[in-house]
Amino acid sequence: MSEEQPGAVPTVRDRLVSAGLSAGRIERHLQTGRIAVDGEPVKDLDAPAPMPGRITILGS
Repeated sequence: MSEEQPGAVPTVRDRLVSAGLSAGRIERHLQTGRIAVDGEPVKDLDAPAPMPGRITILGS
């Protein structure tokens, strides 16, 4: 996670970047509705995604 302050809640984007996904790949997955947090579809990459929430790329 980049430039986060201590105690800050990571976003969906932060966690996916930390997992090694490129910005382009993340955007493609978002546009096709394949990103979920704890089974709930993600519409906003800047939504909070605190641990231990599980982020999945659906269909993979």
